[in-house]
Amino acid sequence: MIKRSTLILVVLFLSVSLYTTVDGQIRLPRPPKIGIPKPPSNDTPRPPSADEAPGGQSWFSAIARFRRGYDPNLTVAEDRAKFISPYLECYAKKHSLDKNKVGSYYRTFNGVNEYEIKNILKEELPELAKLEKEFKAMFPSRPNNGKSIDDNPAIWDEILTNRDEYYQCAVNDLPDATDCNRLSDSDRVVMQSFKEDMQKTLDDIRSFSTGRNWFVRDFNDSRNEYLLAALRPSFFKDLNAFKQKLFTCSGLLDQIASEAKQTLPKYHLVGYSVRNAAEEKLIRGHVNDLHHATVHKSGFGSAVWTIQKNAFGIPEKRYKHGAIWAKYPVSITEDGFCRIIYLNIIQDYAGGGTYGASYPYFVKSELAGCPAGK
Repeated sequence: MIKRSTLILVVLFLSVSLYTTVDGQIRLPRPPKIGIPKPPSNDTPRPPSADEAPGGQSWFSAIARFRRGYDPNLTVAEDRAKFISPYLECYAKKHSLDKNKVGSYYRTFNGVNEYEIKNILKEELPELAKLEKEFKAMFPSRPNNGKSIDDNPAIWDEILTNRDEYYQCAVNDLPDATDCNRLSDSDRVVMQSFKEDMQKTLDDIRSFSTGRNWFVRDFNDSRNEYLLAALRPSFFKDLNAFKQKLFTCSGLLDQIASEAKQTLPKYHLVGYSVRNAAEEKLIRGHVNDLHHATVHKSGFGSAVWTIQKNAFGIPEKRYKHGAIWAKYPVSITEDGFCRIIYLNIIQDYAGGGTYGASYPYFVKSELAGCPAGK
């Protein structure tokens, strides 16, 4: 009986010890922690998209930020697309794309000679090298998403990286002043005008017959520069580079020279048989190098004065047409032809029906044949 009572006391003691009090509160035993499985994470990185630039922004926004750039010398940022715009057509050709799909940036070269654009693009190549370095640092991945320059980093990447190749492609399509087949549009228009006048000159040469009092019509300041350039190397050399180029590109100078040499010897001074020693002395004295020439003939077309009047019918001056037919040494003329020098004798109106003293006025000098045997 005592043993059983003792066992009950021990059990009670142990039960009380499990429920000890702290600050008057009963502390219950903590249940063991049971792990609750977490749902799968959605933070797994997505594969990069060709439509998105780094940081998840659109390529349009990312490229727009690059295009603006920064230049402390400019008040307003200049669109860097101007540097690759001359090469977009080459890019389209290389990849067999519609150039409208590649996109465009309208760049003007205001006030720049068309032939200078080549040099401008060449001088910009170092700038493209700088842009390449910056573009690749800004966009380590530059996928081709098939869009235009506004959205497609691959277009920028290829042109900037292969700038020398694209430069050669672009300049091949630009006007070249040294190539008659690649003249600028404006030069082709001018050359066409020159060719039309040259053809008229050829027609005049071919239609000439003895007795006609003119050989070819004048186009340039009372002379025919096409005939002079064809027959006189020094005259051609003295032309400005622009005319030299277009005269040569016309392909007609040699033909004019060849046919003129056959016909020009037959062209002589016709008429001008009126003689006046005093007035002839005036016109001869007005040609400062005539002492080098042999004069075959001089005279006037008429003994009668031609009166020039103003809009109110009041006389202004009167004049006579004169001419000198002479031959200069080949060392001076180069071509071996004679010259017909046209001059007028003029008297200004002095009022009351009277005129002042006579004075000479140079009109023009033209190539001509020489008298037989001269």
